[in-house]
Amino acid sequence: MPGNSERFEIIRSPRRTRIAFRIRPEDGALEVLAPPAVPDTLLAEAVRRNASAIEKLRCKVAEKMRSAPVYSFEEGEFFLYRGCWYPLKFTRRAVAFDNAFFVPSGTVEEIQKHLEKLYRQLASAHLPPLVREKAAQCGLTVKSIHITGASGRWGSCSSTGNINFSWKLIQCPDEIIDYVICHELAHRLELNHSERFWKEVEKLCPDYQEREEFLRENEIRYRAWRRG
Repeated sequence: MPGNSERFEIIRSPRRTRIAFRIRPEDGALEVLAPPAVPDTLLAEAVRRNASAIEKLRCKVAEKMRSAPVYSFEEGEFFLYRGCWYPLKFTRRAVAFDNAFFVPSGTVEEIQKHLEKLYRQLASAHLPPLVREKAAQCGLTVKSIHITGASGRWGSCSSTGNINFSWKLIQCPDEIIDYVICHELAHRLELNHSERFWKEVEKLCPDYQEREEFLRENEIRYRAWRRG
């Protein structure tokens, strides 16, 4: 932004009512979360006014990143799937999973790309059936389910019933995956994070607070891939 040394990305949402800041773990980029109608100039001013708070937030995220797994993307290295660790193995075949992550060998960048492709396939196969089954049990409707590369959120739900999940969610334990699904389904009833919304979450997932706390404390483990 002109006149501002802090570079940032603006992410607008019709459900958002106030400005918030988020540091992307994988690259330290600043994301400004904002309602649709707030002008870019006001967002730039908000960044300037909150420079100290943003720096503290960046330091906090950097501290958490020190506990993030470090990967070399070498054969035999272990990666997470549904809360369990499985080895990476190289093959000439297309990407596949069979108690191991089978991907073609290549440069670190190519291996990482193949591995992400495999994670997306696993998420696409595993998550939609769970969502539709849970929705049917609760008498809720879902229009579509998509797997995305979102890094700042585990999932999202639109007013029309389109639900998105980050492929990174498939690394988490099953009970955490279940919680995130319940969280997004609750948005089919309340498109906000009001007290009414959390009551709907509790109906779907009675121990949601414990699962939310686990996810908050361990999110870096699942969100960030650091190279060794």
